[in-house]
Amino acid sequence: MARRDDGHASRINTHASPWARAPERPSPGARPAPGRRPDEPQWPEGSWWSEQPGWDERGRRRRREPTRRDVRRREKNRTRRQPERRSAYRAERRADHRAEYRAEAPAAARRREPARGSGRRPPTRPRPGPKARPRGPRMPGDRIGAGALILSAVVGLSLLGIAERTLLDGRPIGTTESVGAGKGARHPKGHATAAPGAQQPHRQAPAASGAPAAPARPDAQALAAQVRKLTLAQRGAAAKQAYGAAPTRAPIVAATRTSADGTWVFGTTAIPVPASSDADPEVAFFAARWTGRDWRIGLSGATAFGTLLGAMPATVMSAAESRALRRYGALSAEQAAAAVNGTGAGDGLMLPWKSGTSWTMLTADPASARRPLSALAFAGGDGRVLASGAGRLYRFCGDGSGPALLMVVHASGVATVYDRVRSAAQLRDGSVVGRGDPLGRTGTAGACGGAPAARAEVRFDLRRGAAPVPLDGAVIGGWTFSERAKPLLGFAERGLLQVLPGGLIANLGAVPAADAPPSSPAPGDEPGGGAGPAGDPSPSATQNRSPSGANTQQ
Repeated sequence: MARRDDGHASRINTHASPWARAPERPSPGARPAPGRRPDEPQWPEGSWWSEQPGWDERGRRRRREPTRRDVRRREKNRTRRQPERRSAYRAERRADHRAEYRAEAPAAARRREPARGSGRRPPTRPRPGPKARPRGPRMPGDRIGAGALILSAVVGLSLLGIAERTLLDGRPIGTTESVGAGKGARHPKGHATAAPGAQQPHRQAPAASGAPAAPARPDAQALAAQVRKLTLAQRGAAAKQAYGAAPTRAPIVAATRTSADGTWVFGTTAIPVPASSDADPEVAFFAARWTGRDWRIGLSGATAFGTLLGAMPATVMSAAESRALRRYGALSAEQAAAAVNGTGAGDGLMLPWKSGTSWTMLTADPASARRPLSALAFAGGDGRVLASGAGRLYRFCGDGSGPALLMVVHASGVATVYDRVRSAAQLRDGSVVGRGDPLGRTGTAGACGGAPAARAEVRFDLRRGAAPVPLDGAVIGGWTFSERAKPLLGFAERGLLQVLPGGLIANLGAVPAADAPPSSPAPGDEPGGGAGPAGDPSPSATQNRSPSGANTQQ
């Protein structure tokens, strides 16, 4: 039966006519010839249908010729799979290139053209350039990592900084010796090292060739470090015994006077008191001179201190002040005792408040007090602290705003010390003060540390250049002060009258001790009338001594 053709050509329906007869069924005996089918149409050359595979090529992939990129990729994969053959392969290629070069050395004269009709192509020389030799894969050592770059940069900057520092210090590049301003430790190999805490002195640039180098300038920080070290070496043992424990803080050093060129310095030093102790701080003066290479320092009480003060220029310290400080530094214990007990030329000391008024006398805790007793405390009155005698005023551990420790050096060489003073007088160190001049007001905090007091008071003691002066036998303010051993207790006597700690004691001024007792002040007077707000004394505070020696309470 015939069927309608829609006019579209395909591999199944290839008829172009609208009606066509069905093809006859081939005979089973007759087989078509291999190759093209007899009923397959012939398409024009160049058309799309002519390029499509026939029925006998279906399911087959046309073999594509390898490109140059495929060849390079295949060689690269082969060298990657066989890394041990890479060097041999490169050597073989280099040998081939050398052989070709030698074969072509005579140039065109030695070339043989192939015979015509032989079908052979003339040999071609490989194209020069990076593609003439296959490139191997990158190995881990062929590239520099980020860590190596950072390490190289750090090392380079460090070397640059060392070179710059060496040039600024005036040393040739390659030397590593660092010389401190003070006397430093010795390195095992012989190089000098700076002292701990000391800063290297300023070095000037080297002079022109042939000229001597300029001397180093004095360094104030190196001087402070050396003074601290010397203070602990000479006064550390005494401070440990007085404080009951080793000092926990570095000494407080203050340079109060310096020459114009910085080669002469005078100042004060003090070892701070731990917070758990109520002892008096260990203090000293120092004098220093720059020798051109290092500092020469002396503390009060040492021979070097008097030598340096004697050579100190007048622009830094006057001759009168130098004599007073040298006398203070060289005073012996016997000379100090004679000056305060009335057997020698004394200073006529009074108690550190207004004459004719009474304050409460206090002492340290008997459990923490140590012999000899060298300090007392006084509280009450109007709170104004006055100078006990004429002399020169110096300040320790204070910056002008907080509590201060004041010292007045008198003409005999004995010094009176006033601690826990607030609102201290703003006077230059070394200023001359007279007996009764105001120094400040009583306070609770110590300037050089220590446990605070329960009430406003002034700590009063005597000192000489090397150590405190014991109060036993001292005559101050018309009273003779003594100490009792068990328990350690300080008290005052005048004739038959005796004042124990906690009692009121009147300041009689600069008068010698007398046998007859003075009139006792009324215990209930107001501060304006001479008595302080300390209240009535305890019954056992004030006692009269009978002619037989027994004490009777009043």
